[in-house]
Amino acid sequence: MKLVMRADDFGYTKAYNDGMIKAVREGVVTYVDLMLDCPGTEDAIEQIKAYPWVSVGWHGGHFWGRPVADPKLIPSLLNEAGQFKFRVDQALKNDVVYEEALIECRAQLERCIRLLGHAPICTTINHDLLFEKARAQVCDEYGIAYDFMRKVDRKTRKEAVPADRWKHLNIFMPCQHDSCYKILYSDYAEEREKYDPVAYYLNDEDQLLKEDIVITAWHPGYLDDYIYFDSSKHFNLARVIDIKAMCDPKLKQWIIENKVELVNIKDALYGSQDYQNYLHSIHSRLYMGE
Repeated sequence: MKLVMRADDFGYTKAYNDGMIKAVREGVVTYVDLMLDCPGTEDAIEQIKAYPWVSVGWHGGHFWGRPVADPKLIPSLLNEAGQFKFRVDQALKNDVVYEEALIECRAQLERCIRLLGHAPICTTINHDLLFEKARAQVCDEYGIAYDFMRKVDRKTRKEAVPADRWKHLNIFMPCQHDSCYKILYSDYAEEREKYDPVAYYLNDEDQLLKEDIVITAWHPGYLDDYIYFDSSKHFNLARVIDIKAMCDPKLKQWIIENKVELVNIKDALYGSQDYQNYLHSIHSRLYMGE
């Protein structure tokens, strides 16, 4: 089984980025999903340049910061505070002007290209929403992959089917909200403290080992005041636990014993060997080659 270890919300704040970079440097993160509209975006891009074996995706489902485009050009996307009006209620992505959505999406990708040197490798798209349809159009313009995996939506329970060009890869992403994330929705802090990403793998809770290529997603990053008040309280504790989990020797041993091949998303989609080549270069026991 090939495993893509995704870390979400990269770029949230500098403090958050520092925690994620620890999970990259000392742990098993192979792919970061970058938010291009947040306070830590530029710092995130500058830091990740030192780790070219880690793929960078566009965490486009979440628009939590402020627009990259001129706000005067995209009024239908914003609330009175100048933030994206759909940052909490995704249904509001249907209440936008399509051309304005294109303007903001292009501005975000141009920012990435200017700072990183290239566009993100991939993203996820919810085709039921007008804003997301604009994102899909812009992804086509910039050569960004989407619709490449099987996944059940936690709210609609609809199963996403890969586009024809990606079906042969048989990439699967479990609905972790039904398994390890479930405890995080408890109203009781003592229950949320039982959250255990390492046990998720050791117990094979989503039967990942029978799959060909799997993507699992986590949120490793340090907390600061901005994130504490801006983010879901249910996930704040998980962020710091995820850092520890991604670096946990027990998780690394599980990877070795089960002959799991760590890959980044570029490797998974296009057959490159960037992450395994990196492991080989540092003589890591996680390297799966001969």
